[in-house]
Amino acid sequence: MNSQHSFRYSRRVTPVLYVYAIARAEHPLPETVEAVDGSEHVAIVQADSLGAIYSGVDAVDFSQAVIDARSKDVEWLGAIGYRHQAVMSQLMKGGTIIPLRAFTLFGAESSLRAHIQKQQERYARLLDRLDGKQEWTLRVEFLPDEWNAALTRRVERLRDLAAQMEKAAAGKAYLLGRKLEEAKKEASREAEQQLVAEVESALAAKLTCETVSESRLQRGGAFPQINVLLNRDEEAPLLELRDTLNRQYERDGVTIAITGPWPPYSFTGDF
Repeated sequence: MNSQHSFRYSRRVTPVLYVYAIARAEHPLPETVEAVDGSEHVAIVQADSLGAIYSGVDAVDFSQAVIDARSKDVEWLGAIGYRHQAVMSQLMKGGTIIPLRAFTLFGAESSLRAHIQKQQERYARLLDRLDGKQEWTLRVEFLPDEWNAALTRRVERLRDLAAQMEKAAAGKAYLLGRKLEEAKKEASREAEQQLVAEVESALAAKLTCETVSESRLQRGGAFPQINVLLNRDEEAPLLELRDTLNRQYERDGVTIAITGPWPPYSFTGDF
């Protein structure tokens, strides 16, 4: 059974506090959920009007040395990530939270309480800002062949080269074709950024939301995405907009995929 203030262990260990989120002091705890260490220990440290929701975990198992040593252990990291997200999902059902990154650790309740008190005004303002909202992710996916063809339509200098090719003799047309392909490589990132900006503008026009975009460079080469902080009652308009954009960009080989709702990681700053 979860406890508001303390936890027990079936074996003697030195605990540290693995902190999931900051919330208001009265935030309900999940009745049943698997914590990051595989237990059901989820508790809250309260400090005035705020609280920090955590699990007590083994200080050795979650030491920095062990975390560093297992940084490439996909199975272990995957299990931690899955359990971390499961707790977050349950906490979101109880109201507004400020999600913290995985492996946010404190040595004791006293140090965690002191941290909350020090950051109290900042946390309170952020909770007010996040009230009634949740994060969704729009991933902008590109079909390579269709997008390559679309570049010529979308970028003026590429259109000019294509027009010159149509009028040129065979030899010159061949050289212009090679020049066009090289120019496409240079123009691809610019065109991609322009398209993401178009999607962001469409979001702003239809919905009351904040957005944070992430380019391929920021995402290590993965498709760019737009994170959206959305009112809870605007899920249906978001899905309608996705369908509209998919029809609009179908010819360009562009698809908008949506996932969520997520804890609002992208809108909490440096926490």
